[in-house]
Amino acid sequence: MDIEPYNGRVEADPTAPVHVPTELVRAAVNDARSPVPVEVHRSVALSVARGSEKTARLRLERLARVVMATGQVDSPAAVWSTDWATLPVEVYESLDRSIGAVWGSASTRNAMRDSVRAVVRGCRDAGLMEHGPAMVALSALQPEKIGRDEDKQARGHVDAARVKAAFEALAADSSATARRDSALIALLVGAGLRRGEAVMLDLSDVDAARETLVVTGKGGVVRSVPLAPGVRRALTAWLAVRGDDAGPLLTPMSKAVPRVAVVETGRRLSVDAVAAAVRRRFIGESEAVRPHDLRRTFVGDLLDSGADLSTVSKIVGHSNPATTAGYDRRGIATRRAAVERLSVPFV
Repeated sequence: MDIEPYNGRVEADPTAPVHVPTELVRAAVNDARSPVPVEVHRSVALSVARGSEKTARLRLERLARVVMATGQVDSPAAVWSTDWATLPVEVYESLDRSIGAVWGSASTRNAMRDSVRAVVRGCRDAGLMEHGPAMVALSALQPEKIGRDEDKQARGHVDAARVKAAFEALAADSSATARRDSALIALLVGAGLRRGEAVMLDLSDVDAARETLVVTGKGGVVRSVPLAPGVRRALTAWLAVRGDDAGPLLTPMSKAVPRVAVVETGRRLSVDAVAAAVRRRFIGESEAVRPHDLRRTFVGDLLDSGADLSTVSKIVGHSNPATTAGYDRRGIATRRAAVERLSVPFV
């Protein structure tokens, strides 16, 4: 790949940067994670060697889009097959200028920069790039500082009345599916699980007293999540329907009526089925509820109750408390009230 310094001209429409076909991205991820990658260069493969499948796809897609947006490369394969460890710093500086010209949102620009930075970090950690040149390349793609948007942070939370109404409607439904959906929603809004974490739970991940879950989160990091009384009750009700056979905790339901939990096949509830269940149980005139909105609500509820940021971060599996802070819906009034309680002995 031969990239010239960015000259300020971008052939693609800046409002609709180049698209990378999904099937190409999936094939590239599979190749990058194979024992001996064929099409994806090792310098790129290292950036997606670990982590979730979703993260790997996003990184490779964004990396291709960043380079293709310069108008000098029109093939994702050419981007992924390049030895990035040998590129001069001028190329990284050029990409940074192109990112600044093409993408209008600071958060999007930072995401695009991170796709390139991940490649540099992988090369540095594997010894393909010496520390000095790697740090220079990373400095060329410094993330922009983004201030907190408190209005944005207040969005995406589900108010308590709507959550209560959903559980009341589920309680009035005597079906086995309702018991499963009650447990699912309780795990999302009462334990703060990601939908991918919820579907990967096995019965063995629930401790004997059903007060703690062993959850495998992003990057394979395992954490212990304490369960609120209401979550434990929802799980107990679901397990009375599901039974105590080993296997996935949340299972699909049989197509035959009356529906029963399909445990013996070992099939898990899909993440799309989780989204559909949440959407169905929170149907109404207001905006549709997504699974991550329930996780966001869980974090907001804990912070509102007075839990400290570090504790909440550990419960929800955030490696950086700053990520948890992005879910904090408390505004300036709460912070002012906290300061007002201080005693400063000025005389």
